[in-house]
Amino acid sequence: MRFGLFLPPFGDFADPLRVVELAGSAEEAGWDGLFLWDHLISRPGLQVADPWTTMAAIATATTTLRFGALVTPLARRRPWTLARQMATLDRLSGGRLIAGVGLGDDGWGEFSAFGEERAPTKRGKILDEALEVLKGLLSGQPYEHRGEHFSLDAPAFLPRPVQEPLPIWAACRWPNSAPLARAATLQGCFPIFQVSDPPPPPDPGDIAALRRRLQELGAGSDYDIVVRCAFSLEEPATVRTIVANLTEAGVTWMLEAFAPDGPPTAVVEEIVRSGPPRT
Repeated sequence: MRFGLFLPPFGDFADPLRVVELAGSAEEAGWDGLFLWDHLISRPGLQVADPWTTMAAIATATTTLRFGALVTPLARRRPWTLARQMATLDRLSGGRLIAGVGLGDDGWGEFSAFGEERAPTKRGKILDEALEVLKGLLSGQPYEHRGEHFSLDAPAFLPRPVQEPLPIWAACRWPNSAPLARAATLQGCFPIFQVSDPPPPPDPGDIAALRRRLQELGAGSDYDIVVRCAFSLEEPATVRTIVANLTEAGVTWMLEAFAPDGPPTAVVEEIVRSGPPRT
């Protein structure tokens, strides 16, 4: 089991210097990863930072911490631009980037505010094709593609990422079948359960069922299952039981989840300094 932090770069954490300082504290305290939400806007009046620029700063300020965006909605990105960013960031960090991809949501008007596609079914088709293009470009080989949404005939994208393959995790809403099939072709799954905030630990039975379904769809034995929960709110003895049960069910990463409206910044920083449950 690895332990990470799942942070919206909103409000006080829209200041990239503050996130970099938090990343340094996380590495020193023994956390394995720091993952940022990837949004353009949030609720009105709330500051929002670009996660990719912030991650570049994290890469240069840390040496062992894994990091990534959970998740980047590919339907609003040009996959060739993202491929360049991912390869560059992986090399900048010495091979510590983990990419997260997903459908995205229009809850804050993040698609409709900019005239982007709102229909989830159509965005899903764009996502699948963009993912195919992204993987082709990250291969470091010349890549040609003719599809419904993208058409390209590109030379080899060099330099390649340090990692081969660069890990990509896909978000999915359990138990929807299409996102699971997409996730099974990648290196990890970030399941989203219909729960309130702060999110409770997922049911180990759901995780075991998720892993079985992913394996049926072709996921390998070294596949990552990544869950979010507010385990800092639990008693230490309870956390130990939660970790043991989720490990047995197949979880490989547990992320301490923070919401845009809480807890206060000082509390987040104290949780980070206290270190993950194993410490």
